[in-house]
Amino acid sequence: MLKHFLFGATFYGAIKDVEEKKMIAEYVLILTTMGDMLGFPVSSYYRFKLLPFWLPTIGAWKRYLLREKDVTERLE
Repeated sequence: MLKHFLFGATFYGAIKDVEEKKMIAEYVLILTTMGDMLGFPVSSYYRFKLLPFWLPTIGAWKRYLLREKDVTERLE
């Protein structure tokens, strides 16, 4: 019990930050190769090779990019 508390008090925030940065980096890579799904004129040969790997995340990617953002979301 104490082990979990100390882990949460020390490393949990850092791990969440790393996971969020990884997600954003992956979404930027998807945008650069498959941006035409959202109206960005992008031409890439590699999109067809990467599509099977990204197919499960495309729905979440579209929701993340197209959702309305608020200024207060960054004030944590």
